[in-house]
Parts: sequence; structure tokens; C-alpha cells
Amino acid sequence: MFSKPEVAVGDRFTKVGSFRMPVWKVARIYRQSEPPHAHLEKEGAERDSITVSIPALNDSSLFRKVPA
Repeated sequence: MFSKPEVAVGDRFTKVGSFRMPVWKVARIYRQSEPPHAHLEKEGAERDSITVSIPALNDSSLFRKVPA
């Protein structure tokens, strides 16, 4: 069985199918809940933020990891 990729603070993602493809950067990870969640801030507009579950970030139909 393979392990799921880890998500760490500083990782960058884009939403699949997004027209403008903003880049979202992981600012914090919340592990108190199940499943764990990540708080992401939009690069260049840190006041824009979203909170997404880690399994959703690892779902290639929803998000794509941006190489550093």
C-alpha cells in the first residue's frame, strides 16, 4: 500500500479547472480535527484565504501541487 503525499506549511497549490489559476500557499495546518485541514492564503493577496481538508488537497481532481 502506498502512502499519501504529505502536506506541509509552505506548499503551494492551484485549483484544478480554475480560470485564472491563482496559487494558494499553505499557511497553517490544523490537526485537531479529523480529517486534518490546511489554511491556505492566496499568493499576492494574503487577505484572501480558504480552509481545505488535507484529503481534498491530495485529490488530483480538485487541486494540483505547484513545484517550488
